[in-house]
Amino acid sequence: MLDKFQWKKWVLPLAVGIILWLLTPLKPGAISVPAWHLFAIFIATIIACVTKPLPMMAVTIIAIVVATLTGIFKMDEVAAGFGNSTAWMVAMCMFMAAGFIKSGLGKRIAYFFVKTFGKKTLGLAYALSMVETVLAIGIPSNNARVNGIMYPIIDNLSKEMGSDPKKGTQRKMGSFLVFNEYEVNIVTSTMFLTGLAGNMVALGIAKTQNVSISWMQWFIAAIVPGIISLLVVPFILYKIYPPEVKETPNAHAWADAKLKELGKTTVAEKIMAAVFILAVVLWLVGSKIGIDATEVSFIAVALLLITGVINVKDLLGQSFAWNILTWLSIIMLMSQKLMTLGFFPWFSKTLGNALHGMNWIWVLVILYLVYFYLHYLFPSITTQISALYAGFLSVAIGAGVPPLMAALMLALDGSLYLSTSTYSAGPAALLSSTGYVSNKDWWKLSAIIGVVLNVIWLGGGLLWTKVIGMW
Repeated sequence: MLDKFQWKKWVLPLAVGIILWLLTPLKPGAISVPAWHLFAIFIATIIACVTKPLPMMAVTIIAIVVATLTGIFKMDEVAAGFGNSTAWMVAMCMFMAAGFIKSGLGKRIAYFFVKTFGKKTLGLAYALSMVETVLAIGIPSNNARVNGIMYPIIDNLSKEMGSDPKKGTQRKMGSFLVFNEYEVNIVTSTMFLTGLAGNMVALGIAKTQNVSISWMQWFIAAIVPGIISLLVVPFILYKIYPPEVKETPNAHAWADAKLKELGKTTVAEKIMAAVFILAVVLWLVGSKIGIDATEVSFIAVALLLITGVINVKDLLGQSFAWNILTWLSIIMLMSQKLMTLGFFPWFSKTLGNALHGMNWIWVLVILYLVYFYLHYLFPSITTQISALYAGFLSVAIGAGVPPLMAALMLALDGSLYLSTSTYSAGPAALLSSTGYVSNKDWWKLSAIIGVVLNVIWLGGGLLWTKVIGMW
């Protein structure tokens, strides 16, 4: 039996792609024909990732086939693209996250915080925020943290407290906790270089423009706006999207019972904790001893396999990891080709000319906000970083923004901009479809918290980086 053909969802991406292709004679003179054609395919692919006539993996495979048949890519280039180290690092981190889930360590950490701080709903939100922060240090996959650890706990806890979308009682507590988790996940992804794979993609791109950012530089720049965000965001959500249930005295007993169910810390949990700590240490000092972030993730997974915390069946069962490995490799391959063909350098030069003569602080503010709100057009973090970060960075540096400031602020922006849409990244796609938060509320709340995050990280971030002497 054939799958249903979603022809309506094909209309917009095909129409835009074909129109852009047919406009080749009217393209800017500085852009080559192959660059323009790839741009048309790339934009059509991005739109298809939004309309979703097929899953992203299928859409990107079709796109790369079209780009190959039209002579833009050779098959050897495509095959080599699947050796992308960033895509493999994301996949390996998801395998490592499987160890957190299978061993039960992630749940134990979460239950401990809920038991300790969960007497009120707002207190629960802060407790879960602390769990997110701990996990973000060493799990550079927001999908793994949300999908594998945090959401199942929030879902179970909410239903235990009588808040269930299927019963129409989601606003009792679950709606607030689910959306708070989403926004806090954005904050923790931004606070640590190892909090999000996209952060390391930006770091790698910055290095091509002779700007290096260490783990500690990132942490120092992000720690103050990060802590402020962790304190402010749950409180603001509590006021503008309040839970109906304010007191949760049963949460302590629930978490305590769950901890008793888990029993004593198992050997698997101890090994997982040791591997986690080792991975964090290597992410901190690995560059000094010749071990990059991707290699660290491979080492961690290898240790988990050797010790039996996870097995090959667990790896094969991580369909999302293999899915993202495929589509992310293709998207990054297309983005890199657009750079090589000169499309993004042209874009940078054109935008830079428009900003010529402006004070560099205002240039940075404009670029930051444009970069943030452009994410409404992108269904992926790394897609936008791969497509635009290099161009925006070159424009900023060319306009006089201190290179480290330019690279760091735009890199931080590369996770903050998730407070936009229901398709901004994997966690948004999952949490917005659980029934806890309506589509209308999701868009409205994302827009409001997006403004809050911009005030804290752009306004406050500029002040803080001045205090610590970055400019």
